[in-house]
Amino acid sequence: MFPVVTLLIGFAVGKPLTRIEASNIHLLLGTFGIDNYLIGKQVYLPTDRISFEITWQCSGTFSMTLYTLIYLFLPGLKKKPLEWLFGVSTLYIANIFRVFFSIYLYHRFGKGAFNTFHYTIGPILLFLLVVFLIANAFLLGLRSSGKSPKF
Repeated sequence: MFPVVTLLIGFAVGKPLTRIEASNIHLLLGTFGIDNYLIGKQVYLPTDRISFEITWQCSGTFSMTLYTLIYLFLPGLKKKPLEWLFGVSTLYIANIFRVFFSIYLYHRFGKGAFNTFHYTIGPILLFLLVVFLIANAFLLGLRSSGKSPKF
């Protein structure tokens, strides 16, 4: 079920997110002194002679969908739209930094560093951020209701 929901959301909102993300990564790389060009949804690094295409899978759709589904369906969690928006925004920004840092690592240390961070460490960090955001929302809900957590 989750993969189907992720695919549907990815196809629906992925295209605009990828353009925004590519633009943000282009600006971040430039800020850190890395010569790059934005060509559509691709970030080209002329020094390294490589282009990185920002696809909807890179846009953070997976972590935002996971967070949203847990947030909506976790029993006992008070649903607050601003709290949800904060969580999704935090995940999106964290994902921009994940992709930026992946490309930065490629530029500085090569393909191995890129692959390790982009495909392993980065997704684990995003998953841990989802867990933290849900736990924080749950604990804030308990605190506002006057109940103390029982472990």
